[in-house]
Amino acid sequence: MRHIFSEVQNFLGPNILGTLVTAAFGAFAGAWVASRRETKRSVVAELNSINAARALCFSISNKFLGLKGQHILNLHRDYSIDREVVLATLAAANAGAQVNQLQVRCDLQTFPPVWLPIGTLERLIFEKISIRGRALIAAIDLVAAIDFLEKSIGYRNELILEIQRQSPPLSQRQLIDRYFGLPSPQDSIDERFSTNIAALYAQTDDCIFFSQILAEDLFSYGTALRKRYAKRFRLGVRKLVREDWTIAESRGLLPSRQKYAKWLGGFRTHPTRFERIKRWCGLGGNPVAISTRTP
Repeated sequence: MRHIFSEVQNFLGPNILGTLVTAAFGAFAGAWVASRRETKRSVVAELNSINAARALCFSISNKFLGLKGQHILNLHRDYSIDREVVLATLAAANAGAQVNQLQVRCDLQTFPPVWLPIGTLERLIFEKISIRGRALIAAIDLVAAIDFLEKSIGYRNELILEIQRQSPPLSQRQLIDRYFGLPSPQDSIDERFSTNIAALYAQTDDCIFFSQILAEDLFSYGTALRKRYAKRFRLGVRKLVREDWTIAESRGLLPSRQKYAKWLGGFRTHPTRFERIKRWCGLGGNPVAISTRTP
């Protein structure tokens, strides 16, 4: 073996093997540095995309919180109260009681169309961020909820336009029958306003809920991603700060999570490795939620 090595060294020259080793080491070191640089660049880019997506979620949620606070909440509440008053008054009149003439307000205010940068959010979630599990389902359901709400707003505006163009104009009693979905003298019932107002309320809550769920999962994912690489690289990305919904909650604008218990129950949580070790050692502890869709 030494003889062969000596012959190779004599053939190639005294320094060629050292040169080859040095070159190989240099190539390996260069590839390692390049890989490290590329990993850092991709992590920073993903964290920036996460922050952008969270900002969009916050903006979208605030848009629907504003819509609910300014229009939908009062519309739904007043409609329910006034409809009960109308039904009670008509029942008393049918029973022979002396009742005053119905004086209720039919809210025929149109709503402007909703415009949101949902396409930008979709590109960030599905192309720029490697998040999985519940967040992806929330993003899909958010896009669908926004689409349904836009259609419901358009349908409401069409119903109002139909009444405004009615010829001859509807009488007060006819307007009340149509608006509250009451039987007309011809025993026909028009429940379009009733179902539309219920849909507006439910779909606005859906938009708020799914945008918040998506923001929460993006926060958890981004925090874990930053923590994983913060010690290895100088990322230059600040810590993520959780969204604050206390003002909306104090105003009663946040939908109840109990309303979405079935949806939330469609995901199971998996313990982290640390939590599994604690469980094996009999130390208990609650697992960190990493959500996936149940089959």
